[in-house]
Amino acid sequence: MMKSMSHSREITSYSSIVWHESKRFPGVRYATRRISLMQRIELTSRVREIVLQHEFLKAGDASEQLEATLGELLARKLYIEWGLHEIHGLTIDGETAVMQSVIAKGPEELTDEIVATIREELELSGEERKNS
Repeated sequence: MMKSMSHSREITSYSSIVWHESKRFPGVRYATRRISLMQRIELTSRVREIVLQHEFLKAGDASEQLEATLGELLARKLYIEWGLHEIHGLTIDGETAVMQSVIAKGPEELTDEIVATIREELELSGEERKNS
């Protein structure tokens, strides 16, 4: 009798979100989206538009520099809107936090942490850059 040589196929599982424990706010967890190729193209294009609109103003007078700062803040907001999937363990003014309330009234230290996490996930590693 011959043994079957077929190999059982293993299924690869992929989650489009990644959970993170906040380093600055114990008990707070947030999920960020993993990026696909198409999402990378779309997000990079949107951030680029915002930054380019305001970048040339950095060298200008005070009002132009203020406008440049606005561009940077709008880019940070875009990162959170795009990348923050869910947040747990945080209430703001007695209500369970969601993305919009984190942006509108949440602690800036937390938004800074979330933006940094999203940006880290978006950037290609040295090995990924070498292979692209």
